Amino acid sequence: MKGKLKKTVLTLSEKMLTNAALKTSTSACGLGVYQPKEPKCLREK
Repeated sequence: MKGKLKKTVLTLSEKMLTNAALKTSTSACGLGVYQPKEPKCLREK
């Protein structure tokens, strides 16, 4: 019983935190707030 409850809580927590992270990153990129710097190895010369 404890094992099943623990697995359910972990799965639910994982889904909620993943969803929150995706929403945060999407909204930041959509607003243009987050502009990552392009690595030197990917820049065109």
